[in-house]
Amino acid sequence: MLEEIGNIRKDIQEYIEVRLDLLKLQAAEKISKIISNTAVAIILILLLSLILFFLSFAAGYFMASVLNSNVLGFLCVAGFYLLLMLIILIFRKKIIDRPVIKSVVKVFFPKTGEDEK
Repeated sequence: MLEEIGNIRKDIQEYIEVRLDLLKLQAAEKISKIISNTAVAIILILLLSLILFFLSFAAGYFMASVLNSNVLGFLCVAGFYLLLMLIILIFRKKIIDRPVIKSVVKVFFPKTGEDEK
């Protein structure tokens, strides 16, 4: 009887150790996914910023040639970005907050039975 209780206790300890190892692995996987997604996002943001920078100069010079004034051409581009910033500020919950929250929730709570891509 005492031997059976000792075996049960040993089994419970092994089970707890295995569960802790599993939790550590799951946490490591989720943290790795978040770091990977963040790194990709940072690289994409940097590349898109460079593209936007050069396209903005091109648009500024194009508008300058149309309006025959460098100042007015670049003011038009700046006005466009000001309008874009206001739109983003007004609709930030819908276009920024919700998608970010959904993507973080997907990392921590993946749907069961869904194949990983």
